[in-house]
Amino acid sequence: MRILALCLLVACVHPVDAVERPIDALPPVPAVPPDADTIVQRGAALFRTASCVGCHSPPFDDAVHLGGGRDLPTIFGVFYAPNISPDPDAGIGDWTEADFVRAMRQGRAPDGRPYWPTFPYMTYTGMSDDDLHALWTYLRAQPPVPTPSRPHEVRPAYRSPGLLGLWRSLAFRPGPLVDDPGHDATWNRGRYLVRAVSYCDQCHTPRNRLGLPLRRHDMAGGANPGKGDVHPNLTPDPDVGLGTWSVDDVATYLGTARKPDGSATPADDIMAEKIRDGFAWYSQADREAIAVYLQSLPADAWDPEQWRMVRRMRDRAEPPAR
Repeated sequence: MRILALCLLVACVHPVDAVERPIDALPPVPAVPPDADTIVQRGAALFRTASCVGCHSPPFDDAVHLGGGRDLPTIFGVFYAPNISPDPDAGIGDWTEADFVRAMRQGRAPDGRPYWPTFPYMTYTGMSDDDLHALWTYLRAQPPVPTPSRPHEVRPAYRSPGLLGLWRSLAFRPGPLVDDPGHDATWNRGRYLVRAVSYCDQCHTPRNRLGLPLRRHDMAGGANPGKGDVHPNLTPDPDVGLGTWSVDDVATYLGTARKPDGSATPADDIMAEKIRDGFAWYSQADREAIAVYLQSLPADAWDPEQWRMVRRMRDRAEPPAR
């Protein structure tokens, strides 16, 4: 039965036509009062650096802090970020901290239902207890938002809970990330930020037709066929990766979106948004730690621009020749 379900899933998966809502404003995230509790300040920083802003306080003119609403087109349908404010009806106001930790660590709702991995619990599971507590404390300190969450638009072929459970059994390994004693504190810090907090591998590792990461090309570039994004190779390959970038080059880029050649990532690019609303809020030391970790990865000459799924995605977007 499990093999049959897997075959059906493979047969159904193909790119969908979806247009993501364009950015039209800055994210509605209020400043943290300077006299706020230290834990709240730490949680506020994590809300930025863990990229929570883009989905739950999105850069739309009608968005409300923690009200959610970001549309996330994928090959499985269009998903909408939920309200995570302390509102007891529309948000997560009736959750306990244990419920929150379970969502982040196990990818499950308080009633046990599994979440779709558009919520990146695949990597948030690696966050430390202290960071999860700080993030929870920050969320509880924010004003409630009564706006209901918008239901996901899951394609009919994927609405069976059994298929999501099968996918999770193949892809998800819960548990906090443990330091590697074979590396120094800077490397371990960079690994933690890349793998657990900022979930870089979720975008920059290619996936197969099931949406499972191709770990043999870890961090070598990926794509989201649901909305046409192609994410570059972050390994130290000198031709298609970051092999010619220094630690300072990477750290500078993460803070400014400016590349070593002086050019900048276009403002409407998803990475420019993530830098502005996330990576730029890291300390210089943390951005350098990320750079150190990325430069330690094995160089991989994989070119996401030439990947068959990207080519198929672009072929679908191009009008037929007359």
